[in-house]
Amino acid sequence: MSIVAGAIPVGKAQQVRETRLMTTDLSDDSFQYNPLDAIAEKEQYRRSMIQGVLESYNGNYDFLSEALQNAVDALEDAKLSDLRGPFRLIVTVNLKDNWVGVLDTGVGMDPQQVLCAFAPSVSFKDRQEILRKRGKANAYRGYKGVGLTFLGYATDEVRLHSKRDGQYRKARMQYGRTWAYAEADAPALVVSDKDPSPLDNFERGTYIQVQFSSNTRPRSLTRLCSDPEVWKVILRTRTSLGQLLLSGQPLVEIQADLDVVDANGAVHSFHIEPEFLYPHSVTRKPPFRFLDLMDYYKKNKEVATPPAEILRQDGLYLFWDTAKITAQLSQDHAEQHKSEIGRYSPQLYAFIPYQGSVWGEINGCVTGAKNRKYLYPGLMIAINRQRLADIFDISATRYETFSRNVLVVVHFDDAKPDQGRKTVQEEILSLARRAADRAVQYLAMQRPLLKPAGESPSPGQREVEKSHGDWIFNVKYHAQNSPLQIKPTTYLSTPQTEQDVVGLFHQLSALGTFPGIQVFATSQNHTYDCLVKYECESSRYGLRYGSSDTNPLGVSPYVCGAKSQFETKELTLEFKNNLDALISDVTSDDSGKAFAHIDICVCWSTVDESFEGFEIEEITEANLDMREFPGATHLLRRDGETHIIQVILLETVAKMINSGRLHLASLQIPDSEG
Repeated sequence: MSIVAGAIPVGKAQQVRETRLMTTDLSDDSFQYNPLDAIAEKEQYRRSMIQGVLESYNGNYDFLSEALQNAVDALEDAKLSDLRGPFRLIVTVNLKDNWVGVLDTGVGMDPQQVLCAFAPSVSFKDRQEILRKRGKANAYRGYKGVGLTFLGYATDEVRLHSKRDGQYRKARMQYGRTWAYAEADAPALVVSDKDPSPLDNFERGTYIQVQFSSNTRPRSLTRLCSDPEVWKVILRTRTSLGQLLLSGQPLVEIQADLDVVDANGAVHSFHIEPEFLYPHSVTRKPPFRFLDLMDYYKKNKEVATPPAEILRQDGLYLFWDTAKITAQLSQDHAEQHKSEIGRYSPQLYAFIPYQGSVWGEINGCVTGAKNRKYLYPGLMIAINRQRLADIFDISATRYETFSRNVLVVVHFDDAKPDQGRKTVQEEILSLARRAADRAVQYLAMQRPLLKPAGESPSPGQREVEKSHGDWIFNVKYHAQNSPLQIKPTTYLSTPQTEQDVVGLFHQLSALGTFPGIQVFATSQNHTYDCLVKYECESSRYGLRYGSSDTNPLGVSPYVCGAKSQFETKELTLEFKNNLDALISDVTSDDSGKAFAHIDICVCWSTVDESFEGFEIEEITEANLDMREFPGATHLLRRDGETHIIQVILLETVAKMINSGRLHLASLQIPDSEG
């Protein structure tokens, strides 16, 4: 491990440090050294400086990010220094005793460097021959010289062991946080650590161990994540071990391993792939269908009607190099950012699933739970092969709703983040936002390749794949695992497509589930799907609401009125497999469908639990007067509009039938009504 990059202080401060180090007996195991001795003598100034460093970090994963970026840099330096491998990186997460350790077999530090490592603005990354070998494309990840300062003074217990050229120094520092926040007057001192070290078994490298407590961030590693498997995902998505290599190969082949000690003391060991966990690389059985657009279009022409074998993708992704980003920008924007493009060589990665719920499934595949969000949409900025701590919103000029499901990663070579790795200079951020917008616009044009929004992403509900045999297998599998069982309807399983919803709705209509409904026509070519109206005698069975267990889909006396005939105007009805698809249509810039023109939406269910900018409300006795038509189960509202769409969720209707609350046999039209 080496210290965060940046120039070694010169002048009086360095002279003071060197003088005091010379008077410290490094061979004596009882040495004591204050790493802040080289800073101004006034204690208040020292505290203010350290507090400024600590306040720039406010994330739960900053401790891992800082330790690992130093470790990976040190391993690269070892390779560039022609040291022999293997180049090992071992992370230990001890949930039982609440500490994290990071060991690398990099270049290591000498005894002097270990003593002053926790001081701010210290760097040992100044060897010119290594800097020349690295070049701009492989610049150091850290550069402000505060990474180990943060690790040393954000906690009250830190160990730092390092071995270089046969010299081995094991040190520890206690009560750094207590001193930094003036809870104690005694300074935090670096002293000898006599405990055994994981580094004892290696010929070179560095080991750092950080202890957490009720005063640190995070306080408890178990509360941060108690599942050993998920720590693999954390390392690959939140730290520099998840290297973002958009522009080439890694400098060094890292052998990365993770040991997690669970709350009971059992050890779980894993090998870690030292690369960012891209969403398109996540696997399942049967596999996702994620299409690499750039690779596909290298071999095939972009045509208006793509071949059937590449349709119905679960997601699309692309990689753009600097030239492609420049070509996609407008002429004005390319000229405006000419300097940043030439200096920082941006590259871009983008991914879009066919609907938002796929993000949940991706996270479920890698963590075991869909609600764990380690991969999610937004704009991620990466610098020197590692991500910044924060993810930004994508500012899309068009397709704003579509953009909320897109992940865009924009990488810059040799750019400089702020001290806490939260953001970058405004010019670089502006270029990243504009590149992300262009990626969104490009992906929006590729939507015909995706599955229709609203289809369930579960493996058992995949409809049409590459062959007729696949289709037969999948629909039979689905019928076995998701039976519908509503007699006398002929459907064996829950709907998989919009066509299934149409067929089931018409069967239920014929059985009187929606009293008085009359269908004028349906259309595949018109903007909207169907035109209907309701017309029947007010005494028609099932028209009036009785209770939650009797005629639960009927309308209230207020809606039914005192007339002998219940009648509505002509109503525009939309069919969708799931409500998500309707949301996608009415927010699309080019679907042609307006929210205010749709009176009824018939669908099977919803996939996402909520929709930004919309509100879905179940119809109960409390809001019964809002049900305008028999059979409506929910209300859909859009922010800023007074119009309300009446929603018929057939899944809710099916549950009422299967629970005995809705009796189809008794809803059939009596012979006396013709």
